[in-house]
Amino acid sequence: MSSKPLRILYFRNARGISDVTGAESYVFALMQALDPAQVETRLLATVRPGQTDTPWIIEARRRGLPLQLVEVDSRFGMQDLHALRAAIRDWGADIVHTLDHRADIVGWRGARAENCALINAFFGWTNFTGGFSMGSLYAFLDRKVQARADAVITDSGYMASFAGSGARRSPVVVVHNGVDAGRFEPSGAHGDLRERFFGQRDVTVFGTVGRVHPNKGQLELIAAAKRLCPKYPSLRFLIIGAAPPGWEAYRDEVRNAITAAGLQERVVFDNVPSSDIPAVLSSLDALVSPSHVESFSYSLLEAMSMALPIIATDVGGNREMMVPDDSGIIIPAGDVDAIFNACQRLLDDAALRARLGQRARERLLERFTLAAMARRTTDIYRAVLASRRERLAPAAARERLQRLSAVPVGQ
Repeated sequence: MSSKPLRILYFRNARGISDVTGAESYVFALMQALDPAQVETRLLATVRPGQTDTPWIIEARRRGLPLQLVEVDSRFGMQDLHALRAAIRDWGADIVHTLDHRADIVGWRGARAENCALINAFFGWTNFTGGFSMGSLYAFLDRKVQARADAVITDSGYMASFAGSGARRSPVVVVHNGVDAGRFEPSGAHGDLRERFFGQRDVTVFGTVGRVHPNKGQLELIAAAKRLCPKYPSLRFLIIGAAPPGWEAYRDEVRNAITAAGLQERVVFDNVPSSDIPAVLSSLDALVSPSHVESFSYSLLEAMSMALPIIATDVGGNREMMVPDDSGIIIPAGDVDAIFNACQRLLDDAALRARLGQRARERLLERFTLAAMARRTTDIYRAVLASRRERLAPAAARERLQRLSAVPVGQ
């Protein structure tokens, strides 16, 4: 007799989100990749009042995902807690799978009240800059809540070391992000956007894709571009992304830096719908990711799938994702000279560009497919529920889950 599908309620705090970020990429991918015969999914998302037609919401609807929005009027509002508890009861959710610090905290309260299993997805606090801030408080509270979840799923061994805290630390399991290698197929008919962005096709384009935020290093890329452009007349740079709410001043700083460097004809700063990202990548000759903070970047995985040569900083899970000088070039973060030298190396060696791109695609197909991500996640869901049914002691539940981790995680 076949068992009924598991019911997974994804709970996302999107009050500070406008565009598709890594968390949206993660949950959208899972909801479409999980076998519906085994797992049914829904997404409940917290938004600010009136924030019901932003790019990430448009993309979720375009994909036909079951989405419920809950407007919360302040950081102290409780509308999402009430909606979460109602959704658990009315739909009969087996697991609440949370994304973001607020969702973790509210999700813990709601799941505990409804006697529902709880899994936190943890990708770090990559929107927070250094120093003490409200972000520091969120991170502190998030660790405390993670210690009470049935499991914490993170996307890299590097990030796993930051998840949870204290003697009650929950099982932490690594599930590497995966992408749809068919959608990001280098030989696909994606189109070429060079004419649109630069008015001509016979140019060499290096680009970066991601949210516009100080942690993403766009200013360092512009500084390197200022030195590279005089030496390579056909070289152009494409910066794709949107600033999260609250970071508009940094977006303006990026625009002003392009103007101050005299690069208005050489650097295009724009954004596109998520559905156009394959066409953007198809229009690049190399992807540059000058981030100061990363988890396990979807932008890099998508570029690998498109067989692009990649320059990435030595942060987050990048060394788990790529083998240096085999499937990508890894450089120190915040180092304009390193960006300049790595770009120059690729510009001067077409064979190196081709080899790095080919190896990147091969590594992605070996390790980071969407199907592999969905299988491992489904196994974790089943293991969490089995441990609860059997009332396993924490150590035994942790051991069961740790066997499912993509890489060993110290506890």
